[in-house]
Amino acid sequence: MKKIAKLVLFLIIFGIFIYLRITPLLNQTVPYTYDQGRDFLKAEEIVRFKNITFLGPTTGIMGLNHGPWWYYFLSIPYFLFNGHPLGFYYFMFIFSVIANLLFFYFLEKKYSFKTGLLFLTITSVSPYFISMNFAISNNTIVIYMILGLIALIFSLFKNKNQSSWIFLVGLFLGFIHEFEVSFGLFIIPVFLFLTLIFKKLRKIFFTKNGLLNFIFGLIIAFLPRILFETKNGFSQTKTLINFIFSPKFHNPKPFKIVFYDRLNLFISYFKSIFVEYNLHLSIFALSIIISVLIFYKKDLKKHLYLIFIIFLILFLFLISLFYKDNFWANYYEGIQYLILFVFLISFYILEKKHKIIAKVILIVFMIFTITFFTKNIFIKNNQIKDFKAIDKAVNYIIDKNGKKDFCVKIYTPPVVPYTYNYLFSYYSKIKNIPYPKKDWVNNQCYFIIEKDDYLFRVQEWMKNNLPENSQKISSFKINEDIKIELWKKN
Repeated sequence: MKKIAKLVLFLIIFGIFIYLRITPLLNQTVPYTYDQGRDFLKAEEIVRFKNITFLGPTTGIMGLNHGPWWYYFLSIPYFLFNGHPLGFYYFMFIFSVIANLLFFYFLEKKYSFKTGLLFLTITSVSPYFISMNFAISNNTIVIYMILGLIALIFSLFKNKNQSSWIFLVGLFLGFIHEFEVSFGLFIIPVFLFLTLIFKKLRKIFFTKNGLLNFIFGLIIAFLPRILFETKNGFSQTKTLINFIFSPKFHNPKPFKIVFYDRLNLFISYFKSIFVEYNLHLSIFALSIIISVLIFYKKDLKKHLYLIFIIFLILFLFLISLFYKDNFWANYYEGIQYLILFVFLISFYILEKKHKIIAKVILIVFMIFTITFFTKNIFIKNNQIKDFKAIDKAVNYIIDKNGKKDFCVKIYTPPVVPYTYNYLFSYYSKIKNIPYPKKDWVNNQCYFIIEKDDYLFRVQEWMKNNLPENSQKISSFKINEDIKIELWKKN
């Protein structure tokens, strides 16, 4: 009976987890913006046109790029789904479900079923973790690297055979850097510094085999970057060194403001994990957990890895204070999992000492989660630039022209219309139709015009792209943000 009750509870929460992530996919209302279009085109280059790359997406530092692993990751769904744009989203959905299920299994086996269920209960309705499921960009992979890193830190403290774990730590830290350079630049030195503080890790890492395994892991993750740098005179390395020692700030701030900015940022990291109901409960639960941990502080010695992760979060905060410019939330993408893990293991310690209190906290979390789900199940949450709208615009033009040549000019506020370019490229391959031309065909051209808050920019673009004496033949409105006009030259 106990096993059946566990299974029922798991299926209820896991059902909510799946529903909130699969529904936008089925409705085709996932966000589809500049970054997605750009990256899908790059995956197409790799798979369809066999154009291998050693350079990833751009970072906020001019001349420094993320690693290319993100593009190769996207090449997998491109190959599996034959380039279908929604295939990337379904692949990320599957990847996310598997990663979270594996972490649930890890928590259940190493701690307790209640700890694992609390993890799923929180993440199932978490605004942050749901949004990350649809944010198809290089930094989204970092959050799953963080999950792996947490399990590896646990293994370093608990298991005897360390060499393979050290290699994987180097590999995962390297991948964090390559998928989100800013996080890598902060977390790698902080992690190494903490290995000096913790005696157990110091004995493992700072040996000949330990350092070699760690460096080998880093090298594998950095290999495409190393090849690119070797070929291009270490241009990115020089850029990074110059940035570290002679930083150019866009918006420099005094230390007092920087401190409050970072403090508010870390508070926002915590808040983003929970929906409104669970946020208040989490603060209440946290106050109880802290009280228990203080009272039973001797028990913390059994969980040194937890202290390590707490220090990791603390030092990531401290090191961020040295950066006096704007510090965007995605610089520490995935730190929410570190914060949540501290919360979960603290809950586990509470569960060991006060089972009834822990059970009440879990039950209330589940009630709030189910209540939130039932209240929001029928609320539509369409994105401003979702896939469905842009796909409708592209197919409207394709349906009008069939297999004839046609001209399309596109105005979109991000300037480069990667989103439309990828869809036209995909349908030209699948439907065996011409790719749109930029020059007018039979004196006609379609204009896809996206809404811009600065109307003068749209007017100026139209003026530059419309020849004199041209006239509008037809107009079709996709939604409030996208319209299509057919123009003819006289």
